[in-house]
Amino acid sequence: MSVAGPPPLPRRALLRARRVAAFAAAYALRFLRANYAVAREIVTPGEGLAPAVVEVPLRSRTRVEVASYASLVTLTPGTMVLAISEDHSRLTVHGMHAGDLDAFRADLRALEDQMLSAWRPVGSEDGGSEDPGAGPDLRRRTT
Repeated sequence: MSVAGPPPLPRRALLRARRVAAFAAAYALRFLRANYAVAREIVTPGEGLAPAVVEVPLRSRTRVEVASYASLVTLTPGTMVLAISEDHSRLTVHGMHAGDLDAFRADLRALEDQMLSAWRPVGSEDGGSEDPGAGPDLRRRTT
């Protein structure tokens, strides 16, 4: 009985390249939709605004992951990261078009899941293990 390890290197590289390409395409689509929503709001003021501030739990663990996710959220028109909790477990995010708070949180969670799937190496249940060069786990441990 052998324990299955990660796929061979060429296969992992191909899988990771596909993940990164899929993430880039998904983010580009998200970015274009957000630009359209903001442009529509400029042309027809007041019709689509539903501003809200929400707190979103993070799955990101390293400095690179947290910084990447916060940057992606802030780069998306209509959203902006306002704060990162001291223990790096939550983001406070402002959304311009956040009429349904649960849907807004789910959308932010989907973005993080897609990013982590692209950033983390192939072969782990959570989208990959941490990248050894990405830095230490930022969460404070309590024992």
